[in-house]
Amino acid sequence: MNWKNLFVPGEDFSVAQAREYMEKLGADGYQLLDVRQPKEYEEGHLAGAILIPLKELPGRLGELEKEKPVIVYCAIGGRSKAAAQLLAGKDFASVYNMAGGIKAWQGHQAKGKAEAGLEFFTGQEEYADGVSLAYAMEDGLQEFYRLMAERARDDEARQLYVRLMGFEDTHKVRLLAEFRQAHGVEALPGKERAGVMEGGARVEDFLVQAEPHLHTRQDILELAMALETQALDLYSRMARKSEKEGTRALFLRLADEEKMHLSYLADAMDTVLSQNPKALDAKQER
Repeated sequence: MNWKNLFVPGEDFSVAQAREYMEKLGADGYQLLDVRQPKEYEEGHLAGAILIPLKELPGRLGELEKEKPVIVYCAIGGRSKAAAQLLAGKDFASVYNMAGGIKAWQGHQAKGKAEAGLEFFTGQEEYADGVSLAYAMEDGLQEFYRLMAERARDDEARQLYVRLMGFEDTHKVRLLAEFRQAHGVEALPGKERAGVMEGGARVEDFLVQAEPHLHTRQDILELAMALETQALDLYSRMARKSEKEGTRALFLRLADEEKMHLSYLADAMDTVLSQNPKALDAKQER
């Protein structure tokens, strides 16, 4: 074998170019490949990324679609450069290396193992089951925001929680209509999963963890962005695991909607930071 043929030059993307490209194509328009080690991925990864460590990549190429663009990243860009060259040499249509890696990424990261949240998800769920699961998670997050609104120390924080509840309410109304259409009944979906939030956490457990750290609007927005990132990551992984086309399409659509929520929250955060320059300085130091 001529090994040189396996490694051909690939195109580099800056972090800004990668972000713009992903936003343009939507959740089903590209593949985001993380070639770091599992422990690195667990500590923080880009939402929706597929984990295939570099040393395992030659034997797991079948897990990727050759005709769909691939954006590859690692910690700082070295491993991903080699992975991108390997993929390009294996006739993948469009391969991009994210220069600077995840350390150059400005934004929230998902956390947890590649299988986190999928313990009871088989991939065989029908469309109505997917709707039921998504409804339960949206309902759980809305309940968390409702409880936090009750505990809010001032009107600004309370109004922000109410606005965040509205995100989930919009999802719930549409998902409820879809559930009723799929089942032909007026039943409420997701009752058996009550108390589970987007991202897979339980409302009661997360409330205990989060409440002591939520003091300002910036704190609230930081939490909301982290939760939406986890939800985007979980919906993306559910879509990849789903073998039913309708269920897969549902989770992909929900993933794209989480991206829209993140965009709104980022704008809200910019507004808060512009009103409080010291908060901006503290954020940049972290």
